Amino acid sequence: MSKIFKLYQIVIDKQLSNLINTEGWDCNVNALAYRNASEGDPSLGIYHDCYTHVADLVCDDLDHCFEVGNVGPEDRFVKKTGVNRTSVSVGDLLEDEDGLVHLVDRIGFRNVTHLKTTPFMHSKTKVVA
Repeated sequence: MSKIFKLYQIVIDKQLSNLINTEGWDCNVNALAYRNASEGDPSLGIYHDCYTHVADLVCDDLDHCFEVGNVGPEDRFVKKTGVNRTSVSVGDLLEDEDGLVHLVDRIGFRNVTHLKTTPFMHSKTKVVA
């Protein structure tokens, strides 16, 4: 049975790409979060709200999301307005209809929902000790 999965990515635009090429990956939180996520650690990107909801995928499961996001069919990939078509890649996040968040890892997927629900991980929420 098909479900809707939300695809989140850290978007590297032309301006940020130029900055990375000039100053390196440590030049900006989005750049550093992108690098960390591609190496298996999305926590910085989640903490700093670096991820953007770029598309919805109509799929049966996570493996199907990877397939649809890379080879189609296009009618199962609904991109958000203003976002270029992109593939599902290592470091991206997929959120299912139950709110579970999965990192696209080097091999398979890893549940990282706990990063989303840990109080100190929300950059818009102040935690008072």
